[in-house]
Amino acid sequence: MTKSTQSQSNPKAKILKIAKGLNKFTLLDILPMLDESEKTILNTLADLEEGNLIKRVSETEYLYTNLKKRENKPTPSPQSTDSDIWLTIAEVARLLNIQEETVKRNCLKGNYVVKPNKEPDLEGKYLIKRSSLKLYDFLEDSERRAMDKEVKKLFHNKEEERLYVVASDRGKEFIYRYLKLFKLTEGMNCRELRSFLEIIPLKNPKLKVSYSAFHSKRKKYQTEGMMGIFPKYFMPDNKSEEPEVRRNLNRLPKVYNMATTEQIEIIYKCFCFGIPASQTAKIANMGNTTTETFYQYIRARIFDKQYQELVEHFDFDPQIPQVRIFMNDVSICLYCYNDKVFITHKPLKTKLPQRRQQPDEVKEARRLYNILYRKKFMASMRKYLDHHLAVFLWKELNPNFEDQLNLIYEMIHI
Repeated sequence: MTKSTQSQSNPKAKILKIAKGLNKFTLLDILPMLDESEKTILNTLADLEEGNLIKRVSETEYLYTNLKKRENKPTPSPQSTDSDIWLTIAEVARLLNIQEETVKRNCLKGNYVVKPNKEPDLEGKYLIKRSSLKLYDFLEDSERRAMDKEVKKLFHNKEEERLYVVASDRGKEFIYRYLKLFKLTEGMNCRELRSFLEIIPLKNPKLKVSYSAFHSKRKKYQTEGMMGIFPKYFMPDNKSEEPEVRRNLNRLPKVYNMATTEQIEIIYKCFCFGIPASQTAKIANMGNTTTETFYQYIRARIFDKQYQELVEHFDFDPQIPQVRIFMNDVSICLYCYNDKVFITHKPLKTKLPQRRQQPDEVKEARRLYNILYRKKFMASMRKYLDHHLAVFLWKELNPNFEDQLNLIYEMIHI
């Protein structure tokens, strides 16, 4: 058997060759490159670790250490936990992909926990505790790939994904942390949220955040979008990308960043069915305030569209409106053009002479007023009563559910 044939049939030689090229690797990194079973590979990795050819630096990661042949030399005592693993200066330099001099300077500055090296088979004067390495410094390529894959599921639009791509490495960690927390805490009340934020760091330390910081970031996310999640010193590395991303994020209200496409569709359907915002929040698994903000925006868009149409008619043919009282003291102006009634809170102004409404226009405005007057009004409607009345008229003109849903999509997602 030739030497090449022997190396191909020997799993140790294969794994050692791959480990030398990768330097840092996990089982998932080398599994696709080998024909052996996972159990055989694990046994081979254990044998290589006993022979001091590789070193296990965490539960899933290995480091190639066979830079010099060390046969028949004692091996270090096995470590009890991941936090008790001690690495040499050379191993930390290769692990973090930095110079050994940089590691030595960090040791002198006290950035790492160190102890004297008493093992004769290890190089260097000091040993460095693995747990003292900073989280963002020790984020491996495999971890970054996993984080990138997971955070893509949390984006609501292409603009958010674009901002994540151009962000710095530490900025990406901030984005992942808060987007993940926003997703996990949907629909929680204050008591449940406080308990959740205390428990989640025990399962995932990367999601550790205080209760006040979470509320602050969530409020900024609602108003500023992705730009409000992480501080200015973690902004995109390429500064020229920032203005374009900011403009794209401002095309819709920032509350749209708090909901997925499925949740937005549920809100639109519930709005057309006339379901209150508090019940829609339970159906869509969202907060009451967020859902009510969506309802306010939809009502405002419907009112704006009707108001623009009214202004076009009024500029061409000014008329004196009919003034009616709702909720005992709220006055509403009714205009009628082409058998269609429009509503405003205050009468429109013009320098042209205004005509009186025709009998058929007065009749139509009176008919719809009688319909609106019988509607159920709540105290919360007082501030934007004209918006609510405009929605009632809009539904009278478009009684079909499918037509209402399509019109909402046209007004908002045009």
